Amino acid sequence: MGIGLLLITTVLVLGGVIATLGDRIGMRVGKSRLSLFNLRPRQTATVVSIVTGSVISASTLGLLLVASEQLRKGLFEFEEIQANLAEARAALENTQTAKAEVETALNRVTRQKIDAEGELTEVNTFLDQATQRETLVRERLGQTQNQLGLVSEQANQLQGEIGRLQQDRQVLQSQQTDIKRQIAQRDRSLSQRNRELQQRDLAIAERDLAIDQREDALGRLKTEQALLEDEIQRLESEFLKLRAGNVAISRNQTLALLITRPQSLSAATAEIEQLLAEANRLALNEIWPDAPNKALQILRINSQIVRETAASITDGQQYVIRVGVSGNYVVGEPCVVQLEAPPCVEVSLQAKLNRIVFEQGESLARIPIETAYPSTPSLVEALRTLVTSAQIKASLEGIIIVDNPRVAGGFSQPVIDFLNQVQNYGAPLDIEAVAGRQIFTTGPLALELVASRNGQRLFQTQLSESNFSDSEP
Repeated sequence: MGIGLLLITTVLVLGGVIATLGDRIGMRVGKSRLSLFNLRPRQTATVVSIVTGSVISASTLGLLLVASEQLRKGLFEFEEIQANLAEARAALENTQTAKAEVETALNRVTRQKIDAEGELTEVNTFLDQATQRETLVRERLGQTQNQLGLVSEQANQLQGEIGRLQQDRQVLQSQQTDIKRQIAQRDRSLSQRNRELQQRDLAIAERDLAIDQREDALGRLKTEQALLEDEIQRLESEFLKLRAGNVAISRNQTLALLITRPQSLSAATAEIEQLLAEANRLALNEIWPDAPNKALQILRINSQIVRETAASITDGQQYVIRVGVSGNYVVGEPCVVQLEAPPCVEVSLQAKLNRIVFEQGESLARIPIETAYPSTPSLVEALRTLVTSAQIKASLEGIIIVDNPRVAGGFSQPVIDFLNQVQNYGAPLDIEAVAGRQIFTTGPLALELVASRNGQRLFQTQLSESNFSDSEP
């Protein structure tokens, strides 16, 4: 600050001195009427004043440049300084942008950490619940295994009885041969011996019938044993699912279904909204049975989808509207219990024309049995594959509900009898899954089993023979 004041004072003093000297020189030149370069005296005085002013400016600028390094740099390096300043500003902007990105990433990582800690707490809770369910499933599994043991013991007993009856049959047959020989030798005692033979033949026939009945019962027991083993596998699979979490609503589960023929857009919209309300009530009851507010909205669906669906079903035809779940949700789902907004249970809305998809007796799936006397486990596996193929075709053809198909009334005695017939037929054949009755878009998937060979249908379950043609469908 002191150097600046001293420099300003020096410039002012120097300017005043030079100005005084120039004035005096000009006065003397004017009084002396001097002439330079053949100029008039007045013009010469003007030139002297101009030179004096130039000397003042030059001396002032020179003094400032000698005394101030910043002024020299500002005067001679101004463009370079401006370029460096622009580069520094660009670098500062880049640094600020990178700083903002780092802060954003840090905030995202912090939120992920908080979410992960919440999920860990939820998983621990679910694990405790799954442990309790595991105990219950183990008890049911133990009961099923005990029943399987009893069935195996009964099968072993029947096999022993069959062996004894076969031995008795051989003995009786040998006795019958001896008696026939004695009859040939003793014609006179023919009538009495004939009565004895008739009695013994009757006993043999009764025992043969008993043997056939017990062999048939043994076949049924083997089939029931295979089905029970399949049920055990299903229970074990359910047990594994239970360990993963107490699922209240599973993916693609149907919450609500409506068959309607609305005549206007407003009527269609009202019916869809009522259907969604019913689906919301059912979902809330499954996920949060003890909810204090039964009118709590937990389903999330785009209102645009509702409007588009309502507009698509107002052509006067009959439609089936289905509300399905888009994911798996457990009992006590955190986002539901914590009343998060917007609602977190995502659902889908389907509207399909209600029509007959399969006529009664129409074939849905076929699978070949390539061995003459297939084993019971292979038959059960083939039946499972056949039903799965029928479910897939039904879903592709537009049937909404294809889960839990009804086969011959429900996988009971008719199915066991049918598998026994296939097993004892003695030649390779095909088994088909056909529609047990007219199946509409809404289902359910009612199936019957048919056995055929070379295009000729041989036997079937409940479905009437008159519903079949002699040729391949």
